[in-house]
Amino acid sequence: MSLIVEALNLQRADGVSLLGPLTLSLARGERLGLVGESGSGKSLLVQALFGVLPQGVRQRAGSISAFGIPMNRPGRGRDTLRGRRLAWVPQDPLQALSPLLTVEEHLALLPGVHFRESSQQSLDRLGPLLTQLGLPTQTDFLERFPHQLSGGQCQRLGLAMALSCDPELLVLDEPTTALDPLAQRGFLDLVLQLHRERGLGVLWITHDLALAALACDRLLVLYGGQLLEAGPATRLLTKPGHPYTARLLAAARHQDSQDSSYLPAPQDRPAGGCAFRPRCPRTQDRCVREVPWRGTTSEGLRCFHPLEPLPAP
Repeated sequence: MSLIVEALNLQRADGVSLLGPLTLSLARGERLGLVGESGSGKSLLVQALFGVLPQGVRQRAGSISAFGIPMNRPGRGRDTLRGRRLAWVPQDPLQALSPLLTVEEHLALLPGVHFRESSQQSLDRLGPLLTQLGLPTQTDFLERFPHQLSGGQCQRLGLAMALSCDPELLVLDEPTTALDPLAQRGFLDLVLQLHRERGLGVLWITHDLALAALACDRLLVLYGGQLLEAGPATRLLTKPGHPYTARLLAAARHQDSQDSSYLPAPQDRPAGGCAFRPRCPRTQDRCVREVPWRGTTSEGLRCFHPLEPLPAP
């Protein structure tokens, strides 16, 4: 596997658990989705992958490695991977772009670091990619600043930057949240096309189960920092085993809110048992006493009273 997260556990400075223990893996050519409400720990995982955890958050246990290089320790090995073999498209494209740099300067950033290319060399090499992404290559566009671009153009510029050094793995953190439905579908189609053409491994972070159904082959469902269900997207979307997965699916089908206001803050999460039990209609005494888990991290279910039986291995 190209990317391996093993028993990762993230905590606040006061010892409150934020994420984990979480285990996952991603190989080149795979499309993995991490699904859950805001506050589930999805973006924290991305920050941990790239070694940019926010102040006050620490890694208590576990390991992260990409292509055999530890990603949770500073060093030359990690620096040569970030943006080169492992790339990231952040959640808010406009905030991720520098207001002081032009489109051309943004596109030349990573190639300048990893390939020692000049700005013109980068533009010459990236011309076909920009055309594929629907970004103009004319000088007047390349000289624009981020505030002069549309939301869709900012998002595609972020994707172009992530792909500028031909990475093997691409991490997408809620990349379509700020886009209208038509632009969302266009961005998704672009990513799927690039996946097929380049053999990219894609980790798609989203709260939208309907989007994950189109974007991913395999899904991990996260709630309150814990993995509740994992398996092929086709199975989870037709026969969800966990009540929470079924709830997300119903919300996606009816375009309802996902009751994120009821997602407990980290300090208010249950101290033991099932993380979802305060909101689960199937909760019984055992759910309070024990932490459930059946199966592996690629095909598993954290529930004592599932909606569907876990498929035989």
